[in-house]
Amino acid sequence: MNTNITLRNYKLDSPTYIFYKNQHSNQSLSYVEEKLKLYSTLDKKTMSMSYALSLLDDFIDPSDPDVNIPNSTHSYQTAERIRKVRPNDYELQIVGLIHDIGKVLFKFGEPNYSVVGDTYVVGCQFPKSIVYYETLQDNPDFNNPQLNTKLGIYSEKCGLENLKISFGHDEYLYLVLKNNTNHFLPEKYWNIIRFHSLYPWHTGNSYREFMTSENEILLKEVLDFNQYDLYSKEDTDFILTPKIKEYYENLLQKFFPEELKW
Repeated sequence: MNTNITLRNYKLDSPTYIFYKNQHSNQSLSYVEEKLKLYSTLDKKTMSMSYALSLLDDFIDPSDPDVNIPNSTHSYQTAERIRKVRPNDYELQIVGLIHDIGKVLFKFGEPNYSVVGDTYVVGCQFPKSIVYYETLQDNPDFNNPQLNTKLGIYSEKCGLENLKISFGHDEYLYLVLKNNTNHFLPEKYWNIIRFHSLYPWHTGNSYREFMTSENEILLKEVLDFNQYDLYSKEDTDFILTPKIKEYYENLLQKFFPEELKW
């Protein structure tokens, strides 16, 4: 484990900056609604969760300044971090393993800004806690008087689950888990996956005006999970062994014994 790594170090005029400039220019309310309509049908592919994980062997996250390894490796790193601390918490271990699998969107021809990156709420004012906030001035909604208010199209305490969030792997995997009934991962964990990239909320303290008492519990759960997700990137000496892969393949078969619609 390398404890000298500085995580989430976002620099100007870097590849990461260019990525977010593209994301912020494109991910408007109408764009998100279009993607939700497209992917809610889950008619793109049928495949197992295990196979979907293997597809991430070919994907390196361009939004993350901390990693340059295949996303599948990061998935195993996260799960292993959890297993070391919570050896009997199989549900959280499987969440660590699958939390990024929605990035298979890249196989459907989606641009990177529709796959990865910190997410944010659309349909209301953009808080300054969003990374590279200044690039949001290019977003079509930035100067829309109906959307550029604290509540926008929402109401106070409407619940995080009723907000529309910039589209990507989090929301997509949530749709897969919600709309397939042939798996055994409880709903509580779907929401951890759904909101784990919403950094302006869980780390930036934004969007509290929309939160319910249930969302307060969710916030603690997401922060608890994210300590394993984020800091697994310190494990630069991690080696993915056949024994580790076998352990998680058995876990995948337990929670996802059948193919899913994607």
